[in-house]
Amino acid sequence: MPLRATLNDKQVQSFEFPLDEWEELKHGYRKQKLLMPCCLNKAIPKTSKLGTQYFAHSRRGDCTSAPESQEHMYLKFAVAKAAKESGWTVTTEYQGCTPSGDKWVADVFCEKGTARIAFEIQWSQQATNEYLRRTEKYTQSGVRCAWLFRLNGSKEYGRYEFIESYSLPYFGFKKKADGYVVARYQKSITEFVHGMLCGKLVWGPKTGDLLNIRVCYIDDICWKCKRTTNLVTGLEVLDKNNRHLDFLSFGGAGVEEWISTHIDNAELHAAGIGQIKNRYSKTVGHSYMSNGCFHCDALQGNFFIPPSLEGGNKLVCEWSYNSEELHIEPTWSFEGNPGTYWF
Repeated sequence: MPLRATLNDKQVQSFEFPLDEWEELKHGYRKQKLLMPCCLNKAIPKTSKLGTQYFAHSRRGDCTSAPESQEHMYLKFAVAKAAKESGWTVTTEYQGCTPSGDKWVADVFCEKGTARIAFEIQWSQQATNEYLRRTEKYTQSGVRCAWLFRLNGSKEYGRYEFIESYSLPYFGFKKKADGYVVARYQKSITEFVHGMLCGKLVWGPKTGDLLNIRVCYIDDICWKCKRTTNLVTGLEVLDKNNRHLDFLSFGGAGVEEWISTHIDNAELHAAGIGQIKNRYSKTVGHSYMSNGCFHCDALQGNFFIPPSLEGGNKLVCEWSYNSEELHIEPTWSFEGNPGTYWF
């Protein structure tokens, strides 16, 4: 049940028809030459129960094209229409192949200038390796591929359950009362596709991006002098609009070095935090960068420091991202928002 057909030897696509023109075609197609692109058999313009405009075989005959669900067709229609409205040239059920001859068929294929993007709508479950394998075909063909895949509407998912990768942009959607939404960003399929094709889906942070870093700390009792001292628990990383990107625990790679480089000892001192420096630990048998007591400078072991974002104790610093200083796991952000962790 494609969205594309040949009308009087000219290619047409159902999502490009205004409703009144579609109804006119449904009433008058018998007087015209309307053919299916897959087999050149006669086609019939129809409207599904979900309101999708599509073409069906008058008689299927020996056509080998695979059938598709009404839901899959509805989503394909929505993506194609959104892409067209965003100023892209759109072709549904677009066939192509890799330089080595491996064939692929994109649900929705979009072109603008030299940019080429394929959208795949995955209604049935598919293994991660299959996403990667099929995406690689597009990559070899010089086409960027984005996936929209169905999530179980009654199940809660964590972002950690899915690969976060620049080479595999894939996003789960759920059925809501008012339609399908990309669950991580709580955006309708139409809004998401519009935004993606207008540059609102961004992979980052990238070198040079301005970030806000919050040095988080808590108060504790020094094991040696029994006085209250403040201890750094980690770094909260936010984008320039103060949206949370990551939390890096004290003791993690590069965290202590970053603090000692970018936060003055005077600023730490004013916050009741001891100097961050190398101290020898009898327990582990070597020196390491550590918190120290504000009063007696005794080492406060990393093992006893909880990774914490709790409380309002934070020092704030603006920083231009450099992964050689501090690595922050990159992520997909839509309209500057990395999305929810649970959806």
